[in-house]
Amino acid sequence: MRNRLVKISLIPSLVLVANVAWAAPELSVEQGTYKFGTVTQGKKVQHSFKIRNSGDAPLQIKKIEVSCGCTAAKPSTSTIQPGKSAQIDVVFDSTEFGGKVLKSVTMLTNAGKTPSYTFNMEGTVSEELQVTPRQLSLGSVTPGVAKLVTINVTNNGNNSIRLIAVNVNSNTLQIKSTIGKSELKPGETGSVNLSIVGKSESKILSGYVHIVTSSAKKKEITVPVYGTLAK
Repeated sequence: MRNRLVKISLIPSLVLVANVAWAAPELSVEQGTYKFGTVTQGKKVQHSFKIRNSGDAPLQIKKIEVSCGCTAAKPSTSTIQPGKSAQIDVVFDSTEFGGKVLKSVTMLTNAGKTPSYTFNMEGTVSEELQVTPRQLSLGSVTPGVAKLVTINVTNNGNNSIRLIAVNVNSNTLQIKSTIGKSELKPGETGSVNLSIVGKSESKILSGYVHIVTSSAKKKEITVPVYGTLAK
């Protein structure tokens, strides 16, 4: 009889231990991707991602990692109690970007099933001055033979812009430039024409073309140039 009583008295303790062992935080995210549409270059995009602890133990936010220095993220709290909610405030600075953009923020927690979760912000950054191409690939360059290439600049802003000058930085390329159209009204496209010759003593060719403008937002446009010297 005594042995039977001992066995019965152990059952509540075993149930309690089992409940404690299985208690764990769980992460629930309302919406993991934010599409901000189209913004003007230089604007800061702000968004708050809502999260919830759907588990039965405190959820700890251990670390938040961003994809680049252009993005900042901060949680409203580092500990979320069971059944409670919080938010991750994210700011993306579009100053150095143009075209389609995808930025990510990864959060590391002590959640049982999904300890790591990545939030995304995506959209399009409209540049006041749009450059095509963004970089010049010359391919194989014959020594002493000039390659003629063109850089187009489109004014997407509301005011006229002037292309003031073109500066070149390269130890392996000889680059001569002419500005086809210096005054660009809103919606107009101008061109910078380049004559590029590779120096015979260099195997790998590289350099930069700097276009100086009157734009307050984009005073200088930098276009990388690269190629290889033909044998």
